[in-house]
Amino acid sequence: MRSLRSAAARTAAIIWWLLVWAAWTLAALVVVFLLLDALPGDAASARLGQYATPEALTQLRAQYGLDRPVLERLANWLRGLASGDLGTTLLTNTQVAPILTSALGRTALLAALASIGIMVLGWGGAILAGSRSGSVLDRVLSSSALAAICTPEFVVATLLIVVFASVLGWLPAVSLVPADGGVLAHPEILVLPTLSIVIVGSGTLMRLVRPVIARQSVSLHVEAARLAGLSPARVLLRHLLPGAIAPAAQASAMIVPYLVGGTVVIERAFAYPGLGSLMVQAVSNREPDLLMACAGVVIALTVLAYRLADLSRGKTS
Repeated sequence: MRSLRSAAARTAAIIWWLLVWAAWTLAALVVVFLLLDALPGDAASARLGQYATPEALTQLRAQYGLDRPVLERLANWLRGLASGDLGTTLLTNTQVAPILTSALGRTALLAALASIGIMVLGWGGAILAGSRSGSVLDRVLSSSALAAICTPEFVVATLLIVVFASVLGWLPAVSLVPADGGVLAHPEILVLPTLSIVIVGSGTLMRLVRPVIARQSVSLHVEAARLAGLSPARVLLRHLLPGAIAPAAQASAMIVPYLVGGTVVIERAFAYPGLGSLMVQAVSNREPDLLMACAGVVIALTVLAYRLADLSRGKTS
């Protein structure tokens, strides 16, 4: 009986957690919709250009439905979202869902590869630096991480293009997907974008995790393990990491928003046809449904990452 009550409580907590996540995401999307509507210009002016006549603009806005009140358009968009309909592009009358799915798949692949590199380098650097706090190695690694964080993604991407594409000629300067196959058929196009994200992201993760490792490294039970003559590897694995894993995991969850934002910038730098490129295209053409779909994915992932970080912090406390 007690196990049933415990299972019911966990189920209720999970449902409540998901409802709060959905509510935050939906509230952010409503704000984004209203802000986009408040911006000057729209899809009609973007399509007709600066020489459009007022009559032509009025006619095209009526054709697109942009002449209706913003709250009515918002209600229609929310109704479509609830039924799984993400709408169509105004320019080509193409369903948004297939376009978004294709671009999201490419971005997910790039982000997955980058996250592996970020975790390996970020955690590895944090453990090396934090467990030797104040040493020369700590200062070198911390300074390198700070330099990586302070360098904008597009600068890192440009440096990599110059070195590996222009000078050495080892890798392509752009990451266009050939018509004769998918991304995995030409994995070389993923190397430079992934490396660009890893350099900045691992620096960020290392700066977040290193203080946690450093605090645990000087805790009493870790010092006692060292004085007992245990090997450094055993001290690390049995006594240091177990106490640092929860706060460090919370710091790692905060990398997800960076992965989303950083990927957008890197995709544009390498002309990679992912979610970031699609979002820029949607902004340029002022495609409301496409832009809201892209924004929805970014917002949902970001809110999810912070909710997971809060969950980790709650368990730790």
